Amino acid sequence: METSEMQEKKSTIRYERVKDVLDLAIRLQAARGGMTIDEIQEELSVSRRTAERMRNTVEWAFAGLETVPAGDNKLHWRLESNALRRLVPITADNLASLATAISALRQSGLGNLATSLSDVETKLRAMQRPESLANIDSDLETLVQAEGLAMRPGPRQPIDPALLSLLREAILGGRTIKFSYSGRHSGKRSTQKVEPYGLLYGNRPFLVGKHSGYADTRLWRISNISEVRLTGNVFECDPDFDLQDFARRSFGTFQDEPVEVELLFNKVAAKDAASFQFHPDQSIERHENGTVTVRFKAGGLNEMCWHLVTWGESVQILKPAKLREQMTRMCDTLANHHRDD
Repeated sequence: METSEMQEKKSTIRYERVKDVLDLAIRLQAARGGMTIDEIQEELSVSRRTAERMRNTVEWAFAGLETVPAGDNKLHWRLESNALRRLVPITADNLASLATAISALRQSGLGNLATSLSDVETKLRAMQRPESLANIDSDLETLVQAEGLAMRPGPRQPIDPALLSLLREAILGGRTIKFSYSGRHSGKRSTQKVEPYGLLYGNRPFLVGKHSGYADTRLWRISNISEVRLTGNVFECDPDFDLQDFARRSFGTFQDEPVEVELLFNKVAAKDAASFQFHPDQSIERHENGTVTVRFKAGGLNEMCWHLVTWGESVQILKPAKLREQMTRMCDTLANHHRDD
């Protein structure tokens, strides 16, 4: 005869299996290009046999499972089920994360993106049953009150929603644009004809694109753009261009030739440095004496210097020599500027 503990354990296992199948169903419906068995294995950390059983269970429970054409000679499955939409749970934790993201966008001056994300939140709430919302709101209020964003100094330059909409229209349609641009240092205005590739959000938002007829990809600060208009010219985006790869070339947003950077942090700052992302492709080496070496490849030496100053005497620039020299010049200039006459 089974004990109550054994019965509870079996119930927990059955619940977890149902939860896993529902999770897979949600993923299959959300994946526009479908999912392969290999992808199911990887995302749910299960064996191939289990992945196949779970796929079959989803098909049995919801129907609507179909294959999606793909060019890799693999079967891609996607779910199209109205029944699933009523079973997808939205939790207070989900909405609290959205609320934090919305606040972060507003604090960064990206109010238009915050408004768009707020619309998503409203639509998600509208899909829930009233009784579910009552339970969610009680927990949500507690979570929102318990979480906050530290104030961070930096530029707060809101983007004109009409400008953002026009830039997105040009990017999606592959349309060349013309605009008036104010030079960062000279302040002189010039007319630019640009093939827009994308938008980069950092301390300041930038338009990424190419001058019509030129090969170089460059940046335009969005706050310096005005009088934008679509032209009748259509362009084809370089198939080899990848916005994330382009962004990773630089420490910040200034696009210099990437260099090998090596930074040594003393043992006082080692723990913080090891958990800090200086660059998406960085490597960390911990030493027996408690120090840490961080290595990455990127351009933007000016921005590196501005950031490394905040680490004070806890960091030593090992490579490249020109970064160390630039840091020395910058610190000398700052010291002279603040020195009493």
